[in-house]
Amino acid sequence: MEPFLITVIAMHVLSSVFWAGTTFVLARTGANDVTRLFRPQLGAAVIAIISGALLWSFIHAGAFGNAEMLLALGSGTALAALVIQAVGVLRSLRATGQAAPWLGLLYRISAGLLFVTVICMAVSRYV
Repeated sequence: MEPFLITVIAMHVLSSVFWAGTTFVLARTGANDVTRLFRPQLGAAVIAIISGALLWSFIHAGAFGNAEMLLALGSGTALAALVIQAVGVLRSLRATGQAAPWLGLLYRISAGLLFVTVICMAVSRYV
């Protein structure tokens, strides 16, 4: 069980770092090159969410203390960021075939939500 748990943690951390990092970069650059990064970003987000759910079921099942409340807040903000990114980019690409200028704003909102997610994960162990 321990090697499996370590693998799931590694998948969660690596995919989350990629997703958050590219989101912060796209927020800063006004969503330049979003068409090149959207699919890898979406894949990383899905892996992060699935591996996070697995970690929850292995480590936090049956408990709902302060740490779990913070992790639930973090997972909620991550899901909101994913929905904002996916809906925004897909609508933009369907409407014009290219990235719209307002995607930069959506990525800044998503970056703020993922910032909250990172903080929740980092401090949940100490609450």
